[in-house]
Amino acid sequence: MIVLRNDHSGLDLIYSDSTQFDNLRLQSWLRINMRDQIVKRANEVLPQRFHEIETIKQIKAKGVRVKKLRKGVLGQCNSFKIISLSPVLVIFPIDFLDMVILHEMAHLKYMHHRKTFWAYLSQLINDDAKQQNELRNIVLSKYIGFYEFLMK
Repeated sequence: MIVLRNDHSGLDLIYSDSTQFDNLRLQSWLRINMRDQIVKRANEVLPQRFHEIETIKQIKAKGVRVKKLRKGVLGQCNSFKIISLSPVLVIFPIDFLDMVILHEMAHLKYMHHRKTFWAYLSQLINDDAKQQNELRNIVLSKYIGFYEFLMK
């Protein structure tokens, strides 16, 4: 059984000592149910956090949506000023989540990754954005196996 905690702080997996995790049907069931719980949590948490940051930074998008994005993409800003966030973001630490949101918000002003974009993002985060992006990639590497398992 997979149970989402009431405060959305995690998932609990309840199983017996005889559970055979090498069983492919069980692995498929786990992946589907964990993904469903993560998507449920993401649909509640991500738009709320996005709007909190919008208010703090006084930057407005035309919309935010939670949807599965192509492999390796955690956020996306389109030309209509709508930001899409991958549901898997909720498995990452809040600082990482905020960095992805701010990165996409910077695209509301600059739809590229040239020097002006990085300067603006550095201003938003009060830190060196390029350096933070490299650190973000290191954090992502810690979770990549779980991410790939869920998004199969």
